[in-house]
Amino acid sequence: MTSSYTIQMASKISGVGVHTIRAWEKRYKALEPVRDSSGHRTYTKADIEKLMLLSELCLLGYTISKVAKFEIPDLKLLLKDLGKSDESIDSPEFNLIKEKLSVDASGSTNILLFALKNYKLDVINQEIGKLKTMVSSRDMAMNIVMPLSNELRELRNRGEFSQIQEETVINLLRFHSGHALYHQNDRRDRNSVNVVVAGIAGATNDLGLIMAGLLCNHYGFNFSFLGPDISVEALSDSLGFLNTNLIILSALNTKKTFVEKLMSKATPALQVLLAGKMDLELESIPTKRFKNCKSIEELDEYLSKKYN
Repeated sequence: MTSSYTIQMASKISGVGVHTIRAWEKRYKALEPVRDSSGHRTYTKADIEKLMLLSELCLLGYTISKVAKFEIPDLKLLLKDLGKSDESIDSPEFNLIKEKLSVDASGSTNILLFALKNYKLDVINQEIGKLKTMVSSRDMAMNIVMPLSNELRELRNRGEFSQIQEETVINLLRFHSGHALYHQNDRRDRNSVNVVVAGIAGATNDLGLIMAGLLCNHYGFNFSFLGPDISVEALSDSLGFLNTNLIILSALNTKKTFVEKLMSKATPALQVLLAGKMDLELESIPTKRFKNCKSIEELDEYLSKKYN
């Protein structure tokens, strides 16, 4: 028996609005739904698959008039040309539930990098807005925020992006990753480690710290994100009432005096993880309760092995 779906069901599954579906049918002949005995439109799985493919292509810059009459294999080829992976597009049998819930991080990253290089803010905004509700906190950090921030830095260094363009994209990344940081809950089984994530006074770029917070969430820590710009006095006071076992501190511009003041007020059991590249020599500080993770990959590996 062939499954059929109402236009409301097709809209919910594909993510394409009811009015848009009707317009695509009437103006561009994208679909030819069958009418039931009551005269209502009915849609097949193939129809819904085509709606999803058309929606993705329109999001990436194609006009519906150009692609509406293409068959499904041709639509998939267009998506592959734009960086979508074979795994995320090709499937022996289109499974509505599976396709909506599974996410190909590499394919999504390729699309986002393509959009970033062409400064398509609407594509970046919509794609990350969709992904942040579907991927894990770790994937959000490692497969979305990190590659985009790395590419953004390269574009700026090569002079291909202005400071305004860079700041605009950073704000987009900050908004969506911050939303994921506070609204995602990867695990219900939290461990007993209490983590504080913070940066020293004067710091402004908090994307690295947000990625650290996302990793903490993924690995089940009880964490508090205090932001990038905090004084040593305020940070010291916070560690006590938060019962902190581990502090992840941005290594960028961290001074010896800041660390020494922090450790003079901290409990002997506090562990300090300095995240990122730094000039500070750990050997110059009279305590061995430090670890430096120079990259987000090192931080991810350390957290996954140390406390899980």
